[in-house]
Amino acid sequence: MTGREMARLVHDVGKYVARTARNLPAAPTPEMIDMLVRDLYELRPGRRASSLFDELAPPEPSLAGVRALLSEVDRLEPSVRAREAAAVGQAAELAREIERQLRALLSGA
Repeated sequence: MTGREMARLVHDVGKYVARTARNLPAAPTPEMIDMLVRDLYELRPGRRASSLFDELAPPEPSLAGVRALLSEVDRLEPSVRAREAAAVGQAAELAREIERQLRALLSGA
């Protein structure tokens, strides 16, 4: 994977998946949860973040951890959409971890 491809993943997936999650308070408002839902499950019209990632990312072993995190985010979707506090918190943490892992891969850490 080239640095340019990795930078695109960081920007197009990592940055946008985590944008609401970075600032989500312990007791988010319904509007904030809706924003998180859009970041995770409607990143582009009708497209989950995991779908966009699969489109942009080559099937490299170094990305397996990010793929697993995105799968976990997808598994939580019904509970996040139902605004279940534990699921919302877990999804936000996963989103932040996705961004962290992608940035670490970009920097070669």
